Amino acid sequence: MLARSAASSLRAAVRPAVAGPSFRVAAVRMYSAEAQAEGEAKPEDESTKKIAELEAKISEMTVSRAPLRFAILCLFTNTAQKEIQYMRADYQTLSRRSAEEKAKAGDFAIASFARALLSTSDVLGTALKHVPQPIEKGTPLHDLFGGVELTRKALMKTFEHHGIKPMEELVGSQFDPNLHEATFQVPAPVAPRRADGGERVAGEIIEVAKEGWMIKTRVLRPAQVGVVQIE
Repeated sequence: MLARSAASSLRAAVRPAVAGPSFRVAAVRMYSAEAQAEGEAKPEDESTKKIAELEAKISEMTVSRAPLRFAILCLFTNTAQKEIQYMRADYQTLSRRSAEEKAKAGDFAIASFARALLSTSDVLGTALKHVPQPIEKGTPLHDLFGGVELTRKALMKTFEHHGIKPMEELVGSQFDPNLHEATFQVPAPVAPRRADGGERVAGEIIEVAKEGWMIKTRVLRPAQVGVVQIE
């Protein structure tokens, strides 16, 4: 009897402690905490995994597009350099053409004035040719001849300074319509022979009636010449 009553008292004492409200609340709280911990840990792990995957893809795309970016940059740089070179070439061409046009304008500006002075040179040259030689020194004619000769030499130096020069010796050369003006023609059989006794050929210049002049590379005045008749 004593043992049975002791066991009953022990069960009565233990039952409230095990099945009481405080125990159930603690168990529920523990379970909820574990469940919440498991539930929160899982989404966090998935988010971290997704972030890592996205970062890996971004890194891969960046690395894969790096050569493309470099190629685009090189293409842009080469195009810019070519454009700069084209602009520089155009500028140099424009500068050269401007300088040439300026020089041509300067030549044309003095062409008419120089052409007017050529008649003066012709008169002085003709006067010097018609003075009989030799001239006695100390005479007035000798002094006049010297003065005219010095005047013509000064005029020739002025012409030379501006790029104006007479054409070279024309007798014996071939007629060129761009440089010469034929004032008369002589048939080959009656044309005067050369100094070495050779016969003249068709189109050969045999006499210069008026001297021709050049201004740099252009004709200032064509030479008036007589030629062997051109068949």
